[in-house]
Amino acid sequence: MYKPYSEDLSCDEVRRIELLGESAVHAYRRVISIFKSGKPGLYMLMGDYGSGKTLIVRKASAGLSSGRVVIRSLRHVNGDVDLSCSSGRVVMGYVIDNFEMFFQKPEEHVGLIRDYISISLYYPVLLVISLPLAISNINGYGDIVNAVGNIPEANKIKINLSPEETKAILSRMGIKISGITDNRIIKTPGLGIRALTSRSKGGDDSVDIIIV
Repeated sequence: MYKPYSEDLSCDEVRRIELLGESAVHAYRRVISIFKSGKPGLYMLMGDYGSGKTLIVRKASAGLSSGRVVIRSLRHVNGDVDLSCSSGRVVMGYVIDNFEMFFQKPEEHVGLIRDYISISLYYPVLLVISLPLAISNINGYGDIVNAVGNIPEANKIKINLSPEETKAILSRMGIKISGITDNRIIKTPGLGIRALTSRSKGGDDSVDIIIV
């Protein structure tokens, strides 16, 4: 049975899962290179909901032969849960997962975000953002908005999965796909899971409607 969020996987499960899709593999390699370089600054990993961003950063942390990367998620309000699968003692960098939640409820996360932006003067800090981005009232947080807005293009990574790659990932999760027409495009596994979990309970794991 699939697990809706990659953060629910154990590190052993993260290590065993093979990444599917050229874009995901490229992002994985880029994330590892960012932390191996040790170059301070803000970096950004972007992708649609369910495109595998959390899995990629956790798997990248597991792929580091030395040192460790601290991975915090704004899904946990206090940011006190470390999702890293690295085991070294020397910190190589930091990741803020679900960063889009800052734009929805900035008052809940402002302290943690400002701390990490300050840390980016000394370490690489990767912001993981789900698209499309829903923005609430961010008045009074101009320093954070400007810092994010000024991230160089060379420091940004975008994940794009083809419909075929998305179908392959859903199939690996044991989710059957039916009722797909030529003009109905599957964007990400996350959208397939959202469609699946919105169905009434019972029956097999099949997706008849894909939300796009």
